[in-house]
Amino acid sequence: MEKLTIRQIEESDLGKMDCTFKSEFGRTHADDLHDQSLSSLSFFVAWLNGNPVGHALVRWLGPRDKTVRRNYPDCPEIYRLRVLEEFRSQGIATAIIRKCENEALERQCLLIGLGTHSDITSKDNLYIQLGYELSTADNYIDTYQTRSNDGAVVTIRKNAQFLIKKIK
Repeated sequence: MEKLTIRQIEESDLGKMDCTFKSEFGRTHADDLHDQSLSSLSFFVAWLNGNPVGHALVRWLGPRDKTVRRNYPDCPEIYRLRVLEEFRSQGIATAIIRKCENEALERQCLLIGLGTHSDITSKDNLYIQLGYELSTADNYIDTYQTRSNDGAVVTIRKNAQFLIKKIK
């Protein structure tokens, strides 16, 4: 594997990102870049040979779900972690998560968290293998919209749980 580089997104990256990854429904990568400029999030992109192969965002304002945020108001949340299918199982997701954790350490955060579906098994889950544990927050419904292959807007609702890791 070529040398993997992980860095925050820049304006010059938007074209390649738009061609490679779908953004969150109703948002663009430019919207995320703007929010990064306001310091409310960091948008980390993994690059191989000048091409994006994965990404994750870190929300510095606490978890996105308000019930989880009540329990962990100062806990940054990693979300929208994606790695292109042909690059999976090569350590890229792990490297992206480590980059997010290191940024949180530099910001003197005590914890970092992420939401995941509520029926994970600890034996085969990357997050558990990296030291994330079930938080004390109740399970919640993660709701988001996406566009199906036929162009219709679909609302997805998944049972989710919040995992945390002590990083200090």
